[in-house]
Amino acid sequence: MKWEYKRIRKTSWNTVFGKGWKPWLLLVSVCFLFSMIGAQNSLQAEGLDYVDQWLGYKDEKYEENIAYLKDYVADTKIVKALPEELGNKAVESLDSIAASNSWVVRVLAHNAAYFERNPGEVIANILIVGLIMFVVKFFFLNASEIGLYRYVLENRQQEKVRFRRIFAPFHLKMIPNVIWVVFRYALALIKWYMLFIIPGIYKTYQFSMVPFILAENPKIKWKDAVKLSKAMTKGYKWKMFVTDLSYIYIWILHLIPIAGLLVSVPLSVQLDAEYYFTLRNRTGIDHTNLPEQAFAGAPYIKRKQDKKKDPNIILSDPEYVLTDVNTKTAHRKGLFRFDYSPFDIVFMFFSFCFVGWVWEVCYEFVDTGLLVNRGTMYGPWIPIYGFGGLAIVLLLSRFKESKIKLFLMTMLVCAILEYIGSFALEFMFNSSYWDYKEMFMNVNGRICLAGLVAFGVGGLFGVYIAGPAISRFVDRFSKRTQLIVSVLLGVLFVMDIICCGLFGFNSGASVGGKIV
Repeated sequence: MKWEYKRIRKTSWNTVFGKGWKPWLLLVSVCFLFSMIGAQNSLQAEGLDYVDQWLGYKDEKYEENIAYLKDYVADTKIVKALPEELGNKAVESLDSIAASNSWVVRVLAHNAAYFERNPGEVIANILIVGLIMFVVKFFFLNASEIGLYRYVLENRQQEKVRFRRIFAPFHLKMIPNVIWVVFRYALALIKWYMLFIIPGIYKTYQFSMVPFILAENPKIKWKDAVKLSKAMTKGYKWKMFVTDLSYIYIWILHLIPIAGLLVSVPLSVQLDAEYYFTLRNRTGIDHTNLPEQAFAGAPYIKRKQDKKKDPNIILSDPEYVLTDVNTKTAHRKGLFRFDYSPFDIVFMFFSFCFVGWVWEVCYEFVDTGLLVNRGTMYGPWIPIYGFGGLAIVLLLSRFKESKIKLFLMTMLVCAILEYIGSFALEFMFNSSYWDYKEMFMNVNGRICLAGLVAFGVGGLFGVYIAGPAISRFVDRFSKRTQLIVSVLLGVLFVMDIICCGLFGFNSGASVGGKIV
C-alpha cells in the first residue's frame, strides 16, 4: 500500500474545514469539551488557570498555611521516628501534593479556626482529593477519550455527527472493557518511556491505533487490539512520523490557546483518524475485529465531490453497528429502583427525620436524665436522618434480595453522610453535634463502628418494613390530602431553616454547638 502524504493531509483538512461552519463548530465544541475535562489537549483550557492565580494561587497566606501543615507533619510521631533525611523528604513532599490540589487548601483555609484545629484532617482531605483526581484521570478521563475518537471517525464519514455519538462506545456492558483496555494502553506506553525515549516514541506509533480500534469496537480485548495495531502500523511508523513532522506548524499552533482550539486541535485529531482509515483498509490484516463496514467507504468530502460529477450518488448518513446509548431509561430501571410516589418520598423524609429526633432525645434522656431537643434545628426533626433514610430506601432497595449486601451498603452510605454532615457543621458553623472520639474504631470523632452497625440495622428496617409501611399509610388518603400535608410540612421546614439562619442553629446543654 502506498502512503500518500498529500492525500492524507488534504483529506484531514477538508474533513475539518470543508464541510461548512456548523460541522466545524460542532467538532471544535467536542474537542473543547474533552479539553475542559482534562481528557485531551488540556493546554487549550489552561487559560482558566490564570483565574486561579488571580484568586491567590500562591499568595502569602497560602504559603503560611502550607508552612503550618508542614510543621504539623514534622511534629507527628511517625515522621519523628523516621531517619532525618527521609523525614525531611516526607515533609517537603507536602509542597508538591498541595500544589496540585491548591484549591482544597484555599477552600479549607477560609475557615481559619477549622484549619488550625484540624491540620491532620486538612492533609488527609488533600491526599484523598489527590487520589480521587488521579483515579478519575488515569482510569475514567483517559477512557472518555474513546468517545472523542468515535466522534472523529464518524465525522470523516458524514456531514454532521450528532453530539450524543461521543457516548456510543459506553454502553453499560462495554464500559469495564473500555476502561481496562485504555488502562493497559497507558500502562504499556509508560513502561516503554521509562526505559528510553526512542523506544517510547516507537511504541507510541506502534500502539497508536488501539484507541481508534476500541472506538470502532468497544468489545475488543487488549491483546487483540494491540496485535491488530501492530499489524496495521507495520512498515508505516516512520511514514506516520514524517507526516507528523510535515504538519509542524499545526503543533506550534497548539501553544496558542484560541488558535489551537479552533484549528490545531480538531485538525490534529482528525489527522490521527485519517491514519487509522488509511491503515484500516490495507490488505493482509485481520478485519474480523473491525465490524463497521461504513468505515471502509470513501470519506464524505470525497463522495460530495464525486456527486458533482455523478448526481445519482446519494449522500445519506452511514448506518453503524454501534448504536446510541439509551439515555432515556426510566428512573426505576436506573440508579433509583423503587415503587414510591413523590408524596411517599416526602412523608418518608419527615418520618425518618422525626424518628431520628425521637431516638436522639430518648438516648440523651436515658444517658443523662435531661429532656432536651437534640436536633440541629428547632422543630422535631433531624435532617441527616431524613436524607440518610431516603438515600437507603431509594438507592439501596435494589439490594433487598441480599440482606448482607444491603447491610454493608447501608453502613457505607451512612458513613459518608454522617462524616460529611459532621464536617459541614464544623467547617461552616464551627459547631459539633456529635463526637465519637471516645468510641471504638472512630474516624476523627465523626463516625464510629458502633454507630454504623446501628445504622445498618436501621437500613434493613427502612427498606423491608418502614418504606413499604409508610407508602401503604399514605395511600389511605386522597391525593388532595397528601398534597396539603406535604406542602404544610414543607412550609414548616423552610420556616425552621429561616429561623436557623436568623437566630443560629439550636444549641445548649447536651445539644452541641459552637466549638471553642
